[in-house]
Amino acid sequence: MSLGKKFTIIGIAFLAVAFLFTVLVASVDVRPIGPGGSSVGLAGLNSAFADAFGVNKVLYGFSEFGGYFALLTAAAFGALGVYQLIKRKSLFKVDYCITSMGVIFIFVAIIYITFDKLAINYRPILENDGSLEPSFPSSHTLLALCIFIPAIFAVGRVIREKRVAFFISIILAFLAVAVVIFRLFSGVHWLSDMIGGGLYSLALVFMYLGANLIYELR
Repeated sequence: MSLGKKFTIIGIAFLAVAFLFTVLVASVDVRPIGPGGSSVGLAGLNSAFADAFGVNKVLYGFSEFGGYFALLTAAAFGALGVYQLIKRKSLFKVDYCITSMGVIFIFVAIIYITFDKLAINYRPILENDGSLEPSFPSSHTLLALCIFIPAIFAVGRVIREKRVAFFISIILAFLAVAVVIFRLFSGVHWLSDMIGGGLYSLALVFMYLGANLIYELR
């Protein structure tokens, strides 16, 4: 079995685990421990983590900045894809690592919209206007992992200068890790939000890598 097929299977497995974890969060140990008496799944685990680390606005600010940089990275690859489309005059001639990245971004948007409507958990802090905001899964975790990691893969294929590609990849890898860590310890998400975001992200990332490796073997 090729590495691409293995990665695809791993991605599907992570997706199944993500669905199972979502069910657990929605149904196990659900208690009103959130702001305004909002109910939170896996309440014991989440409250213990929240009590241990509290809210850190500095880390929150860093994670917000990282999220904006992730969107900027996505926009840069989107612009490159449009440039290739115009120049090559065919969507099928756009680099596959870029078009498949667009597909991943669509799935990230679907996950965000779906859980924004379902609202399994609300954040452990209120918004500036005093309202509650859905928090599962962590959208910043999705953005960081589903944009920066595919970007690392794509950079190695669209930038011919190896040293430049390596330097950019190191920066992207650092940002991916930093955003997740900053978000985790900022206190604006429950621990289960971060785990859920990580599971859905790993599912999409492994399927992205698998699809690209399979395509390259054609």
